[in-house]
Amino acid sequence: MEAHCKEAIERRGFVRIDDTIVLKYRKADMNDFQNNDGRLSADMSSFTIKARFAAIDQKLRPVRHSLEQRSPELLTYLNAIDEKLNLLADLAFETEHDLIDLPTQEVSLSAGGTSFLTQKPLELGTLLELWLLLLPSHAGIITYANVIYCKKINDNNQLYPYKVGVEFKNIREEDADLIICHVLKKEADERRRRSKLKVR
Repeated sequence: MEAHCKEAIERRGFVRIDDTIVLKYRKADMNDFQNNDGRLSADMSSFTIKARFAAIDQKLRPVRHSLEQRSPELLTYLNAIDEKLNLLADLAFETEHDLIDLPTQEVSLSAGGTSFLTQKPLELGTLLELWLLLLPSHAGIITYANVIYCKKINDNNQLYPYKVGVEFKNIREEDADLIICHVLKKEADERRRRSKLKVR
């Protein structure tokens, strides 16, 4: 894990960005939430497999760095295995979830929560089951979230006239870390893009 990513993870929840992701949700059953200690049974579906891979990669980064110093050939071999596993993960996801047909939308995203537009208002305190697909990595996160605000927007958006803000509830620590690193990478990419435009 890069140093700036580690530092941001320690400041969990303070890093936020406007982003384009795939998002879907449904109202959750509070009884299921309480009976399962706030954990989702769908947490290990093919939708989340890339996120699970990313969490494992983060844990193994010190080992990988050591291997890079000792045996570049072994590291090359392990990278090839990683590539094969990612290809299989993409295939499993696309087969089950039909990636091409999933719509994207603009959100404001942090490790603590997100905001997005909806067709209908949601009551404050509503518990949601939230599915987030980060792009372009296709890392999927499934978590619970509480609605903390819902307001009607005045920008002539007739299809999605409401803006909803949610706070993640019992999100896996690895998923929160993944969001932070995703946000930082997006910020770095945007800075590079702006720098190139200035050079021109």
